[in-house]
Amino acid sequence: QQLVEKEGYDLRDAVAKVSAAAVISSPSVSSDWPLILERFKADLQTLSQIKDTTWRRNYEPFLNRSVELLTGSSTPIDAHALVSEVARTWADKPRSRSMAVDAVRRFLDFAVEVHKVPSQSWTLTDRAAKQLRGKRPERRTVAAITDAEILRLLNSLPESEACDRWRNAIKLLALYGIRPSELNHLTVREHPTTGQPALFCTYRKVNARGATEPRWLMPLSLTDQFGESVDWNLAGAMAINQLPLPPLSDKYALRTFLERQAVWTELKAVYAERDQWVRPYSFRDAYSLRAHRVDHRLDVICTAMGHGLTVHQSSYEWSRDDAVLEHI
Repeated sequence: QQLVEKEGYDLRDAVAKVSAAAVISSPSVSSDWPLILERFKADLQTLSQIKDTTWRRNYEPFLNRSVELLTGSSTPIDAHALVSEVARTWADKPRSRSMAVDAVRRFLDFAVEVHKVPSQSWTLTDRAAKQLRGKRPERRTVAAITDAEILRLLNSLPESEACDRWRNAIKLLALYGIRPSELNHLTVREHPTTGQPALFCTYRKVNARGATEPRWLMPLSLTDQFGESVDWNLAGAMAINQLPLPPLSDKYALRTFLERQAVWTELKAVYAERDQWVRPYSFRDAYSLRAHRVDHRLDVICTAMGHGLTVHQSSYEWSRDDAVLEHI
């Protein structure tokens, strides 16, 4: 109406112009979807400040599959049909299927809001999303591997400069119970009381309540299979630049290295029979169990590990059946 009354178009030309604009703005044209995907990624990186690793893991595979379907010969007719087909790709992986539903739904919401995709067809309802996610996978118990198993893994690594760097990284994880991501945030400071080198972690883990505080780290020596304490002066070595670490810019570098080690594969198989999951965080769970066994106060353990009491009690191993058997 505005084109006819205010800009002088005749009715036929006005209809043609509006129709052409609708075609350009609507992703019913398959070639529009890749562009929308690019803009969605840029939007996430700008507003949500997600990292490239998060994009590659939580979005990229699912959205690439979506665009593949949307630009194919048999285009899904609506949001439910699209998300259903994408989720089917990960039908045997509950966690990935749930991530796929959430990623595609967020992508479509962006398309509706920013690119004026018809909301009636391309909005996925809460009920449909829940249905397509399927049954929530049971939470797996992270295995707290034993000190002897950690030492066996370390001793099994080949003698090379590269493996020596990974050996140092694993020792830090085991001795201090840190998160793998915290390997990039370690500094050496003078202990306020003893004056000796001590490790300090500057990492701030973001959570629903804000972020954790930087903290001093507490070393807990491992015990070998003969009951002897294994002492590593890692803080002292780092203080004189004698503790080289491997490249850690890739979030999954440690996991990739461990997956290539025969002893790690054996441990995974052993604990899988107990319905437990061996992963890089297993060093942290082992630290938690070790700290409780030497009777450190709970508040000290939580502070050293950089989390609260509720998280510690719900997420980390702090007792085992064999501890009971020792008192029977």
